[in-house]
Amino acid sequence: MMSTMCSRLKSWPRLLNRFVRQLRTPLQIARHSIQQFARSSGKSSRDPYLITVVQGRSKKPRYPGDQRANQRFGEDSWFVSSTPLAEVMGVADGVGGWRDLGVDAGRFAKELMSCCSGQTQSSGFDGRNPRDLLIAGYQELTHRENPVVGSSTACVVTMHRRDCTLYTANLGDSGFLVVRNGRVLHRSQEQTHDFNTPYQLTVAPEDRKESFYMDSPEMAVSTRYSLLPGDLVLLATDGLFDNLPESMLLKILNGLKERGERDLLEGASQVVEKARELSLNASFQSPFALKAREHNVPYSGGGKPDDITLILASVEVPNA
Repeated sequence: MMSTMCSRLKSWPRLLNRFVRQLRTPLQIARHSIQQFARSSGKSSRDPYLITVVQGRSKKPRYPGDQRANQRFGEDSWFVSSTPLAEVMGVADGVGGWRDLGVDAGRFAKELMSCCSGQTQSSGFDGRNPRDLLIAGYQELTHRENPVVGSSTACVVTMHRRDCTLYTANLGDSGFLVVRNGRVLHRSQEQTHDFNTPYQLTVAPEDRKESFYMDSPEMAVSTRYSLLPGDLVLLATDGLFDNLPESMLLKILNGLKERGERDLLEGASQVVEKARELSLNASFQSPFALKAREHNVPYSGGGKPDDITLILASVEVPNA
């Protein structure tokens, strides 16, 4: 059961043209400007803040009346929160193998992000330890009377306002980048058990726990970096990183003329659309295809159709 489950955790489709129909699906856009919180959060008007946008694509087209995409792109999920002390962002990627068991593979990711978002509003939250935030969110989810079963990766980052420092916690193969002056200053590293089998937080049925990876939130890698005005912070699920090379990503981001919400949204849209285009390209040597080759895993090449979620934020300082 274990080997079968692992092989299906993030299985790619056999026929790429099955997904070409998505090209006619309207782009799903979620917007969020942290500036809107400044008026009510109680933070100092002189503190640094983030201008933030969220963009994504489901690998499968939505159907009319499908309400599940609220803070979800397919089986991915995300949240953005603001407090007097910190800006907070998170992404999670639901493990698709649960579909084989009749489980909505994205629901766990959404519930996990919802719990983490709620924890940011607790009185003791100061934004300096996103791993503790992930631990608290996961514990809240698992301690429910009837917890949602499933698995997901998770990446949570915070910007502490007073010291303008980015604190991160990443578990699995979602991740983050910090871009300064057109170059990648910092990038998270994947955590995987095997090729295409990331570390993951899990709630499994009591009688089947031994059939699943049960990684703990304490295993998330924590880092901290000082930020400067104009820095870009990018969070994304592996649907972006597996399909879009870093050089192409930087080319798009470096084309941003301004850092307002409209410009960031346009840049995020271009990034997501390019990643989606390459995911459907059967001949492109994607980062995923290159990793498969490194691990001696048979893969014909090309992109990897997947859900894509991107949060893009720019560090700003209020005018004096």
